[in-house]
Amino acid sequence: MNVITAYLETMFSAYPQTPRLLEAKAELHAMMEDAYTGYLAAGLSENEAVGRVITEFGNLDELAPQLGISAEIAPGSAASAPALSATTVPPATDVSGAAKRPAPAPVTREEAERYADVRRRTEPRLALAVAMFVVSPAPLVALVTLSSGGAIGLDQDPAVLIGLACLFVVVVTGVLMVVRRDHELAPFRRLAAGDFTTVPGVDRWAEALAAEVATKRATALQVAIGLWILAASPVLAISLLAPPAVTNSWIGVAVAGTLLMVATGLLVFIPANWAQSVAETLTKTDDDGLVGTERRSIVGVVAAFYWPLVVAIFLAWSFIGSAWGVSWVIWPIAAVLFGAIASGLSALERYRAAG
Repeated sequence: MNVITAYLETMFSAYPQTPRLLEAKAELHAMMEDAYTGYLAAGLSENEAVGRVITEFGNLDELAPQLGISAEIAPGSAASAPALSATTVPPATDVSGAAKRPAPAPVTREEAERYADVRRRTEPRLALAVAMFVVSPAPLVALVTLSSGGAIGLDQDPAVLIGLACLFVVVVTGVLMVVRRDHELAPFRRLAAGDFTTVPGVDRWAEALAAEVATKRATALQVAIGLWILAASPVLAISLLAPPAVTNSWIGVAVAGTLLMVATGLLVFIPANWAQSVAETLTKTDDDGLVGTERRSIVGVVAAFYWPLVVAIFLAWSFIGSAWGVSWVIWPIAAVLFGAIASGLSALERYRAAG
């Protein structure tokens, strides 16, 4: 009930603390408490009940006649009071006459702590899934080049079949891990979307949480960057130092090593970034939340058709052109290109937000 009490204080803060308004505030508090108790009895969670109560009782202009305080809060009486904030009174409709969206429910300290705990527990799972996506083509690339160069006693067709089977198994496993994580984060979707208002103290708590693990995050980032910079070394070593016969057979293994180093960097950095990500989520403004959601959706849409297209091109080139020994180069090129596309979209959205 602390959230409802704080919300009431915000609603009445710009008006004179007259006996009538204090009495009306007490009446409204009792009404909201009764509604809150009723929603809990109906099976709603604490956060859902708070959101319903604030949506139902969040407009003081509409409640004024029932409370008998229309004259006290009328424009020009003493102050223009807020219905949803401490400085402005949002109208019931926008300039086009359409009904405005109810104010989002505030995020409580308890909800923020539970969200942070879920992020802390599931971030390693996300890191592992992303790393699996990165290394998924490694067995295919390595087996195809080894078999085509005669380095292993395996024909090319069985090598391709085994490599593709490994790729699909790894990708499906990673997808299932991401789906399970999303299921655990489902109760906090409104936080990720920025559909909330902050309660004093929650944003400071989130920033303190990020500062507490900032040193560990910085170290993990340094290690990850080092791995990503050195990731090209296996391919360069094989290409520059090995004889041509060895290069043709083992270049795929070098590419697999490059992918493994990139994946290891992700495994190191992503789990250490959970606190900073939580802080960014809980302290962003509503506009920031909309921009972040838009950026994620754009990158997600691109990824949804980008990677299936890459797979289709790889299979078409390999089967039609019988180019299994060469077509593997699609994967490292596609990975680098996707990283550039995602970074460009993020930069574009930041520019748009700044403008």
